[in-house]
Amino acid sequence: MKFYAHSVEGKPTSEWHRLYDHLLSVASLAKKFAGSFNSGDWAYLAGLCDLFF
Repeated sequence: MKFYAHSVEGKPTSEWHRLYDHLLSVASLAKKFAGSFNSGDWAYLAGLCDLFF
């Protein structure tokens, strides 16, 4: 089963943003931003939280 983070009515599912890909992007950005105060790994995990809940 596939889950989506963003979808646009009337667009094919091939153009929707899959949740897995979205969460990886969020996690990577969070790690980058939190790295400046040595919390990058924690931020990365927080960005992935929706995969587990």
